[in-house]
Amino acid sequence: MRIKITKSLVLNAQIHEAEPIPEALFPEGEYLANLTPEGKIEVINTKKIKALFSFSQFREKVSQGDFIVMEA
Repeated sequence: MRIKITKSLVLNAQIHEAEPIPEALFPEGEYLANLTPEGKIEVINTKKIKALFSFSQFREKVSQGDFIVMEA
């Protein structure tokens, strides 16, 4: 799916699937988002940096207007 981040956000993220990093900048713009086998939604910043959300966290971001689902 494609989402749009409506304002620049600093989010907890991971590098290479395993290394958590305290925060990464996700500038305003469009991003790819995928469902993981674990049932999380990953928002991909670059090939190596991604932020993971549960469905409830993702839904909260959408309801706050931080994320807009562009294409499911």
